[in-house]
Amino acid sequence: MLIGQAPGPVERESRKPFSGRAGRELSRWMLRAGFESEADFRTTVYIASMARCFPGRNPSGAGDLRPPARSVANCSRWLDAEMSLIRPAAIIAVGQLAITRFLGVGPLEDRIGRSFPGNPPVIPLPHPSGQSRWLNWPANRLRLEAALTIISAVREECRKKSS
Repeated sequence: MLIGQAPGPVERESRKPFSGRAGRELSRWMLRAGFESEADFRTTVYIASMARCFPGRNPSGAGDLRPPARSVANCSRWLDAEMSLIRPAAIIAVGQLAITRFLGVGPLEDRIGRSFPGNPPVIPLPHPSGQSRWLNWPANRLRLEAALTIISAVREECRKKSS
């Protein structure tokens, strides 16, 4: 199960999570994690979000607004219900908002590239938005690759269990 922040304007129109620019980048990452295609990723991994409504554009023009805490709180029961129904083998938490929900507050550098034990385990990823500059640092790109390797291993483990 992959959990992002909130839908953007493209997702609002398409009704498909991660269908904009960030989604194209996320799909490239998932191909590197061993999924055979975007369709393979989208049929294997359930995608949800912390907030269900588009929070609006940032007035500065730099991306979308972060969903307000009230929206996240109002939507949490839906996310909890989805997790209860799906019982995911792992949670891929995308972006600081989702990571904080499962792991508490902390820097991405201490989280990306690791799996955090739990039921289910949590695998943090940075947000694939073009607005993020986090991946400009080579050490952070290595952290992303380590995270994708973990996702690949979890995917393989799930495939073996279902065979």
